[in-house]
Amino acid sequence: MLQPLSDTLSCDSALLHQYRSDDAYNYARELQAPELDWWDWLMSKIGEFLSDLFSIQSKGDFRIVIYIVIALVFIALIAFILYRYQFKLFGRAGKVENEKDEEDNIYGVDFEAVYAKAMAQKDYYKAVRIVYLRTLRWLSDGNKISWQLYKTPTQYTREYLSVEFERMTTAFMRVRYGNYQASEELVKLLVDLESKIKEGGQG
Repeated sequence: MLQPLSDTLSCDSALLHQYRSDDAYNYARELQAPELDWWDWLMSKIGEFLSDLFSIQSKGDFRIVIYIVIALVFIALIAFILYRYQFKLFGRAGKVENEKDEEDNIYGVDFEAVYAKAMAQKDYYKAVRIVYLRTLRWLSDGNKISWQLYKTPTQYTREYLSVEFERMTTAFMRVRYGNYQASEELVKLLVDLESKIKEGGQG
């Protein structure tokens, strides 16, 4: 009759401890998640917050009140920042809004007064714009173009075919949208083109 085999395996606990202490045999480190950067850390915290929030089941749990207050404060803070610094975030403070108002509306503007002030202050950028808008107003009053708020300068050159008006529009667009440096000479050129446009458009 066969005798049962005895367990011949033995474990050297001292040697096992030595291997476990040696980093060369630490294969588990390859399975460890890498260190999180600040964005991953933030997302994990938000995930923990939401998980904790939606795990609240007791209606009398005071934590939900705290979370609601924190959320409201956070939303109010974001709203205040957007309201307070909206011009600095999305454009040049104050100036963009004023320029847009002037450019979008060719009526109700005292072109002569604004032009004189711009030239006195050597604000040639504004002077170029005013001369162009003044020309648009003249063309619109003469039914030579159909001025609309949404139209681009290029569209007006298709409505009123004129070499002088096309040159004026090109110069205006280079200054307004191409960061071209306006100068006194450029303003004088546009004024001269304006005069020729009016002379050619009489009758």
